[in-house]
Amino acid sequence: MNNCRCCQKRIEGKSLYHPECLRKLFGTTTLPLVPFGVNDLSKLIATYQGRMSISGIQIKASVKLDTGLKQLEVVAVGGTHILKPDPQRLPELPINENLCMSMAETVGLPVPPHGLFSMTDSSMCYVIKRFDRMENGDKLQEETLFQLLDFRQKYEGSLEKVGKTLQKYTTQVGLQLIDFFERVLFCFLIGNGDMHLKNWAVLRQNGEVVLAPCFDLVSSKIYLDNEDETALSLNGKFNKLRRSDFEAFGSYLKLAPKTISNIFQKYEVSQNQLLEMCSKSELNADLKEKLKEVIANRYQQIFL
Repeated sequence: MNNCRCCQKRIEGKSLYHPECLRKLFGTTTLPLVPFGVNDLSKLIATYQGRMSISGIQIKASVKLDTGLKQLEVVAVGGTHILKPDPQRLPELPINENLCMSMAETVGLPVPPHGLFSMTDSSMCYVIKRFDRMENGDKLQEETLFQLLDFRQKYEGSLEKVGKTLQKYTTQVGLQLIDFFERVLFCFLIGNGDMHLKNWAVLRQNGEVVLAPCFDLVSSKIYLDNEDETALSLNGKFNKLRRSDFEAFGSYLKLAPKTISNIFQKYEVSQNQLLEMCSKSELNADLKEKLKEVIANRYQQIFL
């Protein structure tokens, strides 16, 4: 048996994808081809200069499914998905991101459909369905916290400042702040130290303003040994975070003590499941052991 390359759960037989996972991601159970490799993708992006993105060291391309050819195509407009290949400088980053997003979904966080797919050069790419597009193709208004706060640097400010901004702009504030608190705790537990202001966003639809689904969740710690535990300060700290820091953060967000306690309890019992998902992932043995060590150490910091 294998693990599904979308949800990371076990799958019978030799298949690598649950039909339902493919349907959620592409609207069809047919496995699409990715008819290009990393070098080809770079050339395709250059064709649409100014309309694609190379953010940091990872290429990101807007793609959609060509239903006739049953393959993904790079497009300048009308993209329905984002495709990210392996950046090489950070080995197996697509596998890392797909795993972390699946872990997030496992603990109940809102995650768009996503999956891993082989390119023509045998490398892996990560594909995620755009959450700022409606089924009819209309675009939802998305704003990052970097835009809302109008800061100059994406690493400026604190998680408290993000929370205060969410209190100001979102509807059903209580639910949004619980979601926000859970994500902050989850990112700490998996070693995601790169949740800067551009990785937090809100969506506006039908008069509602809500925290956008999770995106760009990776364990950056397995590549960066000296990375801070959090990109934005929490309780005035970037490192050596403890449960008391998160409790203070929850209190700042005006979450009820019982709510905070229930969240801690939910994540405490999820440790073995996250470690098992890591063990069964397609990460190489070295990265797999690093991630398991990060998760175990972070759990000790909070739950020892």
